[in-house]
Amino acid sequence: MATPAPWKLTGRGFIMVYRFPKKFVRESCFIAGDWKHLKWSGFGYVMIVDYQDSPVGRYHELLVIPGKARFAGARRNNISKIYVDSVDSMVNGRHNWGITKELADFTWSEKEGRHLIRIGGGTNWFEIVLEAGRISFPFDTRLLPINLFQEVEGQKFEVSPVAKGRGHFGQLKEIKVDPLYFPEVNLLRPLIVIYVNPFEMIFPVAAIESFYGN
Repeated sequence: MATPAPWKLTGRGFIMVYRFPKKFVRESCFIAGDWKHLKWSGFGYVMIVDYQDSPVGRYHELLVIPGKARFAGARRNNISKIYVDSVDSMVNGRHNWGITKELADFTWSEKEGRHLIRIGGGTNWFEIVLEAGRISFPFDTRLLPINLFQEVEGQKFEVSPVAKGRGHFGQLKEIKVDPLYFPEVNLLRPLIVIYVNPFEMIFPVAAIESFYGN
């Protein structure tokens, strides 16, 4: 079902912040075509999110943002690989923002601040154990703004989601990744892990331009 932007979403999620090596970005981050040869820099992110309420219901998400490169005259972020467990999220993500989401099975269990997240169903090609601290602090994406540039089906999309909530410092305890499906971030250590619970996010209407002037 078509569910146009803007979207308001609430939930919880982990943000792992990295400085990805240039070779890692080119070879492991599923960068599309000639974009591999752009100058990627800045912070990269892996995000694992439990959207507990959204215009298409509850769903989970795993994504990687390799950093920033120059698109449309400015340095912008790009989601190079993303999975969700909702068909409606997948379809609307592509239509609204040019985000090419793929489907995967998620399980997320929590006990006393320790989170076990498995993705991939029977194969579980992504498994991670994260811990979240008890002390909270205000979180706002204005501190680490994400300005997305996506291309799909002859169109380019520009959008800047915003979020705020309560942050908690976290720790990565264990991780397993199959590089056929997701970058081998198990080979790297994040600079910082933040658990945001709860959060509110607004995904606004994207600026869309056709490659072909239509």
